Amino acid sequence: MPGLQSLKAWTEGKHFARLAYRATMQRPLAQHFSLADQIRRAAASIPANIAAGYALGTRPQFVRFLRISLGSARELMWHIELAGDMDLIAATDAKTLHDAGDIVIRLLIGLLKKLSG
Repeated sequence: MPGLQSLKAWTEGKHFARLAYRATMQRPLAQHFSLADQIRRAAASIPANIAAGYALGTRPQFVRFLRISLGSARELMWHIELAGDMDLIAATDAKTLHDAGDIVIRLLIGLLKKLSG
């Protein structure tokens, strides 16, 4: 397997997590503590699970953790959609987050197919 730093899913996952986390620091979303916390947790889970699975050193474990990361990415996409629907984040920010999330999800699916096939 290539080094963790060379995995595009890892680098894009970190980017997506940072964008999402920063969005929770802006008003009015920052005032909705429960949703902001859920966004933060799902965002941090994406690259954290990629790293954890990679560190375990076996393909089955890596695949397992990539699936968890994919679940967190989909969860985060829903939270972003909800925040946008409730006008808690600007439409342009929601679009930026959605686009970043789509990239991460496609990369994770591609990596899972490569490793599972």
